[in-house]
Amino acid sequence: MAAPANDVGSALGCTLSSQFQPIFSLAHRRPVGYEGLIRARDAAGAVVTPAELFRRAPRGAPRIDLDRRCRSLHVQNFQQTGESRGWLFLNVDPYVAIEGPRYGSFFAHMLHENGLAPHRVAVELIESQVMSEASLAAAVEYYREMGCVIVIDDFGAGYSNFDRIWRLRPNIVKIDREMTRRIGVEARVRYMFSGIVSVLHQAGALVCVEGIETEHEALCALDAGADLVQGRLFAPPAPQLVEENACGDLFSRLFAQFGEESAEYRVRRRSSLQEYSSALERAAGRLSRGSLHDFSGAMQPLLQLRCTQRCYLIGGDGTQLGANLEAERSPFRRDRRLEPMRPGAGTNWQAKPYFRRAAEAPGEVQVSRPYLSVTGPRLCVTISLGCIVQGALVVACVDIDYEALAGDDLSFGVGVADRV
Repeated sequence: MAAPANDVGSALGCTLSSQFQPIFSLAHRRPVGYEGLIRARDAAGAVVTPAELFRRAPRGAPRIDLDRRCRSLHVQNFQQTGESRGWLFLNVDPYVAIEGPRYGSFFAHMLHENGLAPHRVAVELIESQVMSEASLAAAVEYYREMGCVIVIDDFGAGYSNFDRIWRLRPNIVKIDREMTRRIGVEARVRYMFSGIVSVLHQAGALVCVEGIETEHEALCALDAGADLVQGRLFAPPAPQLVEENACGDLFSRLFAQFGEESAEYRVRRRSSLQEYSSALERAAGRLSRGSLHDFSGAMQPLLQLRCTQRCYLIGGDGTQLGANLEAERSPFRRDRRLEPMRPGAGTNWQAKPYFRRAAEAPGEVQVSRPYLSVTGPRLCVTISLGCIVQGALVVACVDIDYEALAGDDLSFGVGVADRV
């Protein structure tokens, strides 16, 4: 393998070199791409950060020239590695993405000269203040038409938003490092992150979580359904590419731990909900032997349990029968601001999965996935049970305060409904 090439940026007096950080597929457990990262030293040998390097370049031709030098250097060095399958991720300075076309054609010709097909290049664009909606869209289309993979970088920071993702239709979205850090330490952010990944998938993008430094952060990414991971846990940037199986032991350990924690979570979840489901079964049995007038009395034991928020009864057509029975601790009883959301005549829960599953399988206790209760509003889990009362199907429900029940464990398995 040839030695990596260097480039002297004469206008800035710096020596430039390439390093590559691998991007791994969680499913394949191997690198599927490498991000080219510029390294610079001044005439005295001192390190110049990429941010400082680009700050030193005046706008106009010097800034355009620097960006093009960096990308050319990465492509040359990447080709020297002999890598024939993976993507090369290349960052494009937002200023250059806007102004570059004014300085003549460059990118396609440079790739052709170096023998790198456009479909193997993943162009990373950062949503920044300097890029208008039109200029960002034009840059995306320029690289898309060339045949490159489109990547939106640093999602979750700065000016990124879902509206742009839906409009730009990137192939890959990279999650900002700060969000990666937060999902590792904040249970609520970790819970929300699963939803963010899901929405990005629905927009047609693969999700890459970058900045991963700990196994816990890697497990968070795995649990959320991310596709790609990048960070020093797997490999730091280096002039040479890593071996394909470099992280085999790490991936084996991560998947084994994920399986164990997921199984433990399901056991803990079922165990923590067992007293609620058993109490609901007893209440439904009392209703089935009596009448709807017995509902309040039948539900009293449930209302005394620590995490119960409310109990309610739904008719076979999804319409709520009567008012909620609120537990003393329920915020709904204390907060008058929630009054507009109080169920009334005609309130219908037919669209709720916990109602449909219970109505379809009377006698089987159903447990919803955690969701935001419109009558809370807090994350809750609904346990439901269909039963026959006076010859008609009804569904008895109890809302459990999921945050109080789970504590800091708001994460593993949150996307899956259970039967108890």
